[in-house]
Amino acid sequence: MKTTAMAKIFLAAVCAAAIAGAGGSAEPAFAGSVRVRCQWRDPLDGHPLDFQFSGSPLIILPAGGQLEVSPADSAGALTLLRDGRPFRTDRTLLLAAPEKPGAYYLALRIEAGDSRRDLDLCVFVPYRASAGTAGKGRDVYVEGEKVGNYPLPMHSGNLKVRNNPESYQPPVLWFRLSPRNIGFEVVPGVAAGDLVAAAEDTGRRHTDLVPVGYGMWTAILRLREALERRGIPGSALKLISGFRAPPHNRAVGSNAFGRHIYGDAFDFYIDLEGDARASDLNRDGKVDRRDAYEIVSTIEDLQADGIIPRGGIGVYHTLGGDHGLTMHLDLRGHRANWGYHYSAGGKRSEFAWDSRRFRDEQRREEDEARARAAKEGKPYRRPRREPLPPSDARLR
Repeated sequence: MKTTAMAKIFLAAVCAAAIAGAGGSAEPAFAGSVRVRCQWRDPLDGHPLDFQFSGSPLIILPAGGQLEVSPADSAGALTLLRDGRPFRTDRTLLLAAPEKPGAYYLALRIEAGDSRRDLDLCVFVPYRASAGTAGKGRDVYVEGEKVGNYPLPMHSGNLKVRNNPESYQPPVLWFRLSPRNIGFEVVPGVAAGDLVAAAEDTGRRHTDLVPVGYGMWTAILRLREALERRGIPGSALKLISGFRAPPHNRAVGSNAFGRHIYGDAFDFYIDLEGDARASDLNRDGKVDRRDAYEIVSTIEDLQADGIIPRGGIGVYHTLGGDHGLTMHLDLRGHRANWGYHYSAGGKRSEFAWDSRRFRDEQRREEDEARARAAKEGKPYRRPRREPLPPSDARLR
């Protein structure tokens, strides 16, 4: 693709001018869109950022990283605005990000037929984590601020953790929340400020540092799309916990290797009525784990079809809890499933479901668990599993 020297420096000039006003709310859809491709790859998974948008997305680049910007609709054209003066092109522009970390704004105007809208593109340069050693883990610092200690997978008592050390490395790329960027959406309906878990005692975010997690953001989007195909509005998916720094993760009693510290896990519930309570999805007159199985079935399809990575699925049915029925989804790269029921008095019991899409793998895992128990001279009891419902029926 042909580019010009003017185009290469244009983003830095526009960002420095901060010509677009502060954003935060999603733009209504309109005819014509812009194709954005980051000319870099995520150091964790090699994933290039490549998508189309018609709202106000959150774009994250390393210092000096580059963006390709071009009209996605051949009938449209792209205009970049600098100090109110337009620079119009029908070709792809290669734009360089600023070298200094922070929040910047780029004004784009899309022209397609008779439709014209101004669009804010929010560009961030991520902070990088430096690691030191401390005991059996690594202390991670971002911009001189300690995020917490990340344990080494080799010291885990969980065989799957030890066998998948690449999935248990500290996040590499970060950004800091601020009043200027907190409302920008990473995916439609999910703002940057929603990505950090709130402290239970204050109800406020426990940190302003957030790992860059394209995988988790994409998984939220894909799950919402799948739910909408089943008749559940995407807005009914309510996030209640995203990233947790290691100290906060310990404070809430989570596992030291819990996926929340890696920025690729989120807890949520489905609220159709808007009352901050989980909804009766299967319409049997009560809210229980069978309503969660409707979502589990959908998630398994997304995993099996390669739409989202394999990972952990958890279900928590809590009588008298804040939301009643919540779920967990993470992208650890290998399967893990669990279900807990908590009585009104806090007593916990476990339950399990029978996978529809991973039965061979489930059977192999059970055989391996049986063999380990026999080798250790321990009894083995196969979990009693409940069937999952089909995932193609409309729920509403």
